[in-house]
Amino acid sequence: MQATTLSFAESSFCSPAEYQVWLEARLPAGSPEMGALLVLPAYLALLAAWRFGDLGNPVSFEEAISLSAGLPDRWHENWLELHRVLARRLKAWLVPGTAFVVEQGRLFHTCSLFSPDGDLLGSQRQLFLTREERKLGLSRGCELRVWETPFGRLGIIVGTDAWYPEAGRILALQGAEIICCPGALPKGESRWRQISGIWAQVQQNQFFAVESQLVADIAGQEFAAESLVHAPCEMTEGCTGIVARGGLYGSALSATLDREARRKVITSYPLLRLLRPGAYSVITESGGAASEIP
Repeated sequence: MQATTLSFAESSFCSPAEYQVWLEARLPAGSPEMGALLVLPAYLALLAAWRFGDLGNPVSFEEAISLSAGLPDRWHENWLELHRVLARRLKAWLVPGTAFVVEQGRLFHTCSLFSPDGDLLGSQRQLFLTREERKLGLSRGCELRVWETPFGRLGIIVGTDAWYPEAGRILALQGAEIICCPGALPKGESRWRQISGIWAQVQQNQFFAVESQLVADIAGQEFAAESLVHAPCEMTEGCTGIVARGGLYGSALSATLDREARRKVITSYPLLRLLRPGAYSVITESGGAASEIP
């Protein structure tokens, strides 16, 4: 299957129409049989709201998040509709980055998933919060989900969850074969911090992961890190665990994920079968049986 990410480096859209045109000029269409997987970076709705002028003039990134909590429901409905149309036009399984959404008076960092038919299949909330995120008033989610797709079970890891091994392990025990990880690392952050996140999750759980990193400025906060497509080390050249990397200069990053090569890795070293999945049964009971090990 083909997986693609886009970092938003060198983008300059200032309206929803410009945003849609910019995206469609850079993203490939999927095949009619299976579709493609498109993963966009974290904070994308926040970037758009700021670029569109819908947040006024925030003086800091933190203020931008606070102001985004006041966006009307209609704004978020329009944002989802835009990506529903995009998924259908491109025949793609689309992960449209993340948004800060208020639900029942609580603010969540959330990521959605669209099918190639344009159906909103569901969303994943961030589970783990840093001290700074708690100060911003964010609430934590309480469930990790997987979705059935033609290329295997798909899960989403949002934001800080990339550095919590529980997130990847629970998804793996639910049978996740590919993880989508919208990211946004501040410019200048150590590359080793990035590797200690989703790359480590992949090696601990033997799934694929598409890590889409934001390259843009939001209210004075610069984000810049490579987008990466990960796989188990045993099936990558030089045992790096990285299938493809790029995205710092605006072009889309695409890679082919070889399911058969992954299957051979798991057959030769069935890592998850060496664990005690029953220890996770309480945590996973709402999202899938812990005994469903690939």
